[in-house]
Amino acid sequence: MSGGMALEQRREALELACAALDGIGEELWSAQGTELGPLLTLVDRVGARVGAGRVAVLAAAVERGEASGGTTGAQRWLRDHAPSLRAGGSAPVVTVVEHARLPRYALLKEAVLDARVPVMHAACVVDEYERIGHRLHPAAQGPVMEALVGIAEEGTRRDIRAVRRRLVARYGHDGEFQGEQDRLRERTSLSQPMDDGSGLYEYRLVADAEGRAVLEAAVQALSAPRPADGEPDRRPSGQRRFDALVEVVRRGVASADGVPTTPKAQLFVSMDLADLTARLGAGTVFGSGDVGQLLGPETVRRIACDAGVVPVVLGSSGEVVDLGRRHRFFSSAQVRALWLRDGHCSFTGCSVPASWCDAHHLWHWADGGPTDLDHAALLCGRHHTVVHAKGFHGTVGEGRVEWDVTPGAYDHWLSQRRPRSADMLSVSSSSAVDPRPAQAACASTRVFDERGQVSTAAPGPPPPQAWRP
Repeated sequence: MSGGMALEQRREALELACAALDGIGEELWSAQGTELGPLLTLVDRVGARVGAGRVAVLAAAVERGEASGGTTGAQRWLRDHAPSLRAGGSAPVVTVVEHARLPRYALLKEAVLDARVPVMHAACVVDEYERIGHRLHPAAQGPVMEALVGIAEEGTRRDIRAVRRRLVARYGHDGEFQGEQDRLRERTSLSQPMDDGSGLYEYRLVADAEGRAVLEAAVQALSAPRPADGEPDRRPSGQRRFDALVEVVRRGVASADGVPTTPKAQLFVSMDLADLTARLGAGTVFGSGDVGQLLGPETVRRIACDAGVVPVVLGSSGEVVDLGRRHRFFSSAQVRALWLRDGHCSFTGCSVPASWCDAHHLWHWADGGPTDLDHAALLCGRHHTVVHAKGFHGTVGEGRVEWDVTPGAYDHWLSQRRPRSADMLSVSSSSAVDPRPAQAACASTRVFDERGQVSTAAPGPPPPQAWRP
């Protein structure tokens, strides 16, 4: 019916729709109970098309110069002629109209005018795409827009926003997601205690994705209500979490030799094998209250040194090919030997005490490196991050660690160790040899700029496959 209606006919139909809805509640007494559902569906269809109509009319007014003056002029015109939007709701309509003229939003415009996507959802899609569009591989921009429109048709605005980081991790330029996490890490902080005079002290904590995942894995494991002597645990959630955090710290420093005697709370992180070796995509936290949190590939490679983090490496079909390899982390005896050998953080000029340091794989575990003292070094948390981020390489000689702080030195060293193609082809799937060194042959060699940052000019990944939410 609507396809062949002239404008005057549509105007008359709209007048009739308004008349039909006026005072409808007074006539519902005559409806059977089973009729109410279909009636509401019809009213909802009308309501969905109201948003589409607003976009269409405003777009025509802007095009003809009736609503001139940019965003402000369009909003003023819309509020003048749509009084119900004066209290709010005009901005999303204007946002959609302004962006619908751009070719990249053609699919979204069609969905809005067909009343498949509500205006508020469409404005959310615009906002999200404006945030991430320039960060995506060019070949992924079309499929990503298609996916966002699909979510907008069936989901909520929260669902639309929720996929932002996953889209950047999967389809961003090479190193984009890891770079974002590295930048956010620089903004983490823990304030000095503020005394309010009552005997209580307030801290302000700002955590990045990695810190949040580690904290939640530790705190949530100890913050569940614990009834005692038949009495329920009446502590509020905030107090239980504080008590859990203090308990984690207390356990960590209670051991006489500095090595915690109780197991760390385990943080499980899954990641595709191809992405792990190529430093692409992201790892996903699971098995804790922070399930679904994304971690950058270089972050996953670094925290694989930590006995409290269990990396779950997935094959091309999603099968588990490695679950926290038994000898991935250093034993207490090996750590003590490193304390004796290195004395403190082994990075040049750093004197952070040995008991505060991590045992680092000089030949990264993710690249097939062994867990032995000839390929190990103590690094404080700060320098552990720097070494992985900038690709520094260390070697053990004459009882000490020598660091090559040329950006990309580790990548260059690793490329010299990769097996030749013929050697790789000779490795049988039934071989008992650790497959990770062969897998490391697929790892990408990063390119660094003069500042020691991963260069954005490095060759990007191949065109991505169509993304599905």
